[in-house]
Amino acid sequence: MPSTGSSMTDGLRAVGLVLLMVLGLLVLLVVLAVHDVLTPDDGDRRAADVGRQTVQELAADLEPGYAEPLDAENLAQRVVDESASGVTVLGWEGSSGTDEGAVVEVAIRAQVEGSQSGWFDAGSTAGRSLTCWRFTVHAGEHDGAATYEEIGCPDDLDRAPAPDPTPLPSLGPDAEATVLAALDELPPDATPADAESSLRSAFPEFVDVRAEREDDELVAAVGVMRSRDCVVGVRPDGEPAWRYSAFDRIQLEPGELGCAPGLYLRPITTH
Repeated sequence: MPSTGSSMTDGLRAVGLVLLMVLGLLVLLVVLAVHDVLTPDDGDRRAADVGRQTVQELAADLEPGYAEPLDAENLAQRVVDESASGVTVLGWEGSSGTDEGAVVEVAIRAQVEGSQSGWFDAGSTAGRSLTCWRFTVHAGEHDGAATYEEIGCPDDLDRAPAPDPTPLPSLGPDAEATVLAALDELPPDATPADAESSLRSAFPEFVDVRAEREDDELVAAVGVMRSRDCVVGVRPDGEPAWRYSAFDRIQLEPGELGCAPGLYLRPITTH
């Protein structure tokens, strides 16, 4: 049978091996930690992250929640109007009312500055990113964001065309004054039908007009859904009409209340 001394030796060897393994693991962890501390964050990777965030923001901005079809050039103009620097429209095609949808292609440049290192902070390098994307919008959908896919970038981004769409129908700059004047000209006992008749004669056919009376107030809403224009006029009996504008504009989006007297009479808080 093995001696007691031999068993103790084998046990000590096993303990020694375990300690060596633990020590080696600790050394590896220290080396990795030192490497992380001494290695600057990759600026190109950070720029790519910024670019991906811009893609998601554009998809949400072009969100396919339009009840009526829009041509791609109008959507391209929206990208130009509302995007930060670094976003270039490359082209557009189609309409959101077709099976193929409205397609808008864009290039997204992102650039980040480098930062100086300090104690336990290696800082970061400067970096840049260039990617190109195709967004597709379909009318009547409520998915929260346009669909998108990455595409190859053209050799010369500076030759991209500039959108010049036909302006969407809108109320015009004098809409508020027109609504309030029409309400003030109505007789004291005017009905919602009277208000609607007067306002319809004051605006083009594409303008939606709705009116309601509640207690001693006559409320009229005049709007254009496609351009999200809306004027809500309130005329208390015996007093001048005034404009109500304290509603949440998300209520003008498709699937919500829309431009209606209820914006004033039955307000909804969405946040």
